[in-house]
Amino acid sequence: MSGLVRPAWVFVCALLLLAGAVSAQTRYVAFGDSITAGVGDDPDRPEAGYPPRLEDLLNEAGHDAVVINQGVGGEKTDEGMSRIDSVLDEGGDVLLLMEGSNDLSRFYSIETTLFNLDAMASRAESRGWTAVQATVIPRIPSARVDPENISNQKLNQRIREQAGTAGRDVVDNFEVFLATPHRFETHYLIDPEDHVGHPNALGYDLMAATFFDVLTGVDSVPPVPGPINPSNGAVEISPGATVRVDVWDFGEGIDLSSTSLVINGVEVNAELTGGERQAQLLYRPPRPLQGTVSVELHSQDLATPPNATDREIASFDIVGAGSDGFGDIDGDGRVDGLDLVMLARAFGAARGNSRYVRDADLDASGTVDGQDLAILASNFGQMASAEP
Repeated sequence: MSGLVRPAWVFVCALLLLAGAVSAQTRYVAFGDSITAGVGDDPDRPEAGYPPRLEDLLNEAGHDAVVINQGVGGEKTDEGMSRIDSVLDEGGDVLLLMEGSNDLSRFYSIETTLFNLDAMASRAESRGWTAVQATVIPRIPSARVDPENISNQKLNQRIREQAGTAGRDVVDNFEVFLATPHRFETHYLIDPEDHVGHPNALGYDLMAATFFDVLTGVDSVPPVPGPINPSNGAVEISPGATVRVDVWDFGEGIDLSSTSLVINGVEVNAELTGGERQAQLLYRPPRPLQGTVSVELHSQDLATPPNATDREIASFDIVGAGSDGFGDIDGDGRVDGLDLVMLARAFGAARGNSRYVRDADLDASGTVDGQDLAILASNFGQMASAEP
């Protein structure tokens, strides 16, 4: 009798082990628009987009994973709301949520987009899923809507805030692409019919790697800005305005001792509050601000080695700021080499771009270009009080 029971018990144990192995598989569902679907990818690939690449990376690293591509081209977040339940009904463990590009193209309010994103993530969480939110990649300079990424930047700052407040992880595609040199030339589809900006094969490789790092606990992104006030591109701001920058980190945490604000090229004494996941910098200018104000964030995280950021995050205009049409950009009373350097730094930038300097737009055309350079050159060496 015992001779018959033991083989049966061994067989049952084997079945239980097999069942455990199967149940250990993690099912990721990539939900989004055409950038999730894989538009712009190498047409010779059997499966497009970041999801198949992510699945390969996870399995090569020893994770039993499947990544389902649920990207739908042209989808807006309200349309995503209409199909999210049917996607969740198919079952899964982790929702990878990246949507919002088409909302920007259709001039949806950021509040509407955020409401829809949070609702979709919350529906997944109510079913026991883990929701991971992703920021939207930068739009190309020739995009029909928001080519300067003013609205896109604000949306992504708010996505970070939304996810951070809800305790969700963030895959920060925007920050990673922004930090990639010559990104539009190397990581984007080159197509005159593309009016938003889709990755090419190299871009989808980068997205997959960014998702992989977050899902496996690798910290590869520095502290990033949440909401900023005054916001990037704002105009007619009060000279006494307080500058507020929220800072988030979704990895090892913010190194608070290495976090500061730089205003117009000078590090300022900003009040720092908060903790390693979320902090806030407040700068109350001792003297009224003037002209165009540049705000830079200097920070690093607690990873080893640390991930650091050192870049302009906003530029806004104080009320009354504007060009004198003469060329004295720095306001020192003379058109000289310093004005030329300031114009050169802003050259090619349009209103709304972070490099745009209103005082350098001498003809008030909205773009710092050759006409502005010609005006400055014609007045070079003159005092500002002189007649051109």
